[in-house]
Amino acid sequence: MNSASLKKCMKNLSATDSTWPARAALCLAVLLAYTSVWPNAFVFDDTFLIVRNVFLRHWSSIPALLTSQNFAGGGQAGLFYRPVPMLLHFFVYQAFGPSTVAFHALNIILQALNACLLHHFGLRAGFRKGAAFAAALLWAVHPLHIEAIAYMSSTPELLWGAFCLLGLITLLPDFAPQKICLALVYFTLGLGSKETAVVFPALAVITLFFVSKDRAQISTYLRTWPLWLLAAGYAAIWALFIHKTGYTMEHVGGMTASTDYYNNIITRALTFLATLPFYARLVVWPAGLHMDWNFPVYSTLLAWQPAVGGLMALLACTQLLLWKRRLALCFGLLWFAIVMFPASGIAFPVDAFISEHWLYMPLMGLFLGAAQTADVLFKKKPDTARLFVLALALSLGITTFFQNEIWRNPETLYLNALRNGGEPSRLEDYMGMYYMEQQEFDKAAGQFQMEVNNPKRGPNQSLPHLQLAMALLQLHMVDGDSFSPESICDSVRSSPHVTEAIGELGKALQSDPGFSPAHKALTFIYLCQGNKTMADFHEKQAAGILQEQGGQ
Repeated sequence: MNSASLKKCMKNLSATDSTWPARAALCLAVLLAYTSVWPNAFVFDDTFLIVRNVFLRHWSSIPALLTSQNFAGGGQAGLFYRPVPMLLHFFVYQAFGPSTVAFHALNIILQALNACLLHHFGLRAGFRKGAAFAAALLWAVHPLHIEAIAYMSSTPELLWGAFCLLGLITLLPDFAPQKICLALVYFTLGLGSKETAVVFPALAVITLFFVSKDRAQISTYLRTWPLWLLAAGYAAIWALFIHKTGYTMEHVGGMTASTDYYNNIITRALTFLATLPFYARLVVWPAGLHMDWNFPVYSTLLAWQPAVGGLMALLACTQLLLWKRRLALCFGLLWFAIVMFPASGIAFPVDAFISEHWLYMPLMGLFLGAAQTADVLFKKKPDTARLFVLALALSLGITTFFQNEIWRNPETLYLNALRNGGEPSRLEDYMGMYYMEQQEFDKAAGQFQMEVNNPKRGPNQSLPHLQLAMALLQLHMVDGDSFSPESICDSVRSSPHVTEAIGELGKALQSDPGFSPAHKALTFIYLCQGNKTMADFHEKQAAGILQEQGGQ
């Protein structure tokens, strides 16, 4: 970096000392936009990661917490190793218990911090003051980030964003060797927060490209080699873990994508291209947001979605070739592409095609680049630009305020997803289990009945028939997702729907004769009725199925 460039960056650095009013305004904007989030309950994965996570309850569990996958404490299988957010959740739990207010406060504080860090990074990197503030403000209150903030399980998203920005701020302005060492610490913490942080070296390179006058020389980027070495080592360990466990994303979370998607990289690339106009619409017009987007697989460019996405990608590549004309916009486009790549499904299949929280980090750089470009265009009309930014921020903030109420509890969350095109078979199951936990058995039975009647579930209807039987018996759940023999006996003695429940369990076995949970439930029901013959029959059937499964 030459002396002129260094002086410019140092000037920007000194300017940050007087930016506390801007930081205060960003924090206030975040607090106001998320004022409506405080009454929201734990939803979805919050149950396993926080409420039932035994690792959060005792200090003696810290070794297990730091050496286990993220869902292990909640009794679920998991793929991800994220010790940093788990440790942060541990300290919050120890201080406040399973308090929704405390965990909401954690995410809101992290969001305010990230807004300030984004602003600080923009100034350090040489973006104009107005552009850096506008980008940070609009990013901070955008409704697309509600899933990352109102959803308490999304703390990893907020943390890796914070560590990424801290690492880049540390490297600026000169990427000195000692700064690389400190950035390695932030990079490691980011990797311990979320796997996507592996892209940090690439973000460091494009930041160096943006700030350096020697950007055309390859030697400029060689100083980042320690970051790439750590990224390569992490990726190798992660790939080895996947290979050893045989883990696959296929059918995770109830997805029914075609086999072609999982086996054909071209299909995955076309499907990702199809998401680009969809994401663009969400950024510009964030209406109908929900957490269960139903998006099809595309295997041809003849459909308009991948065709438009391909055109968008082509225009972006054209802009990159003309980087000298709009350097800031090129920076934003590269940032977006780099951070989105792990979630694109191109290199390896992903478990969802559309996810709002995946835009949390990509929009940081994109908003900076777009704001700087717009700032240049409106250079002669600064007052008009300021009014436009404030009006847009107000509109986005109000939308965020009301959208937070969608996350009030599982019922409001699932109903909103159903209204906006979510997958009914999956959401009906979630809602049914929620009503069971709330002991609203009639509502639960109604949801499971709709699930049974849903033709999209396919021929195997064993699980919804079992769940419908449990709802008809009005069984009280144990630990949120299971039933005890004692509770079944109590229900058999008091429920007027025992015959119907037995009929549903019979239908479950007709759908899948090897479905042992139905045999176990029938064993307990017949024992409670004093029918030892039928109880012994179903007990032997369950034992035989389990023995056969254990031998395979």
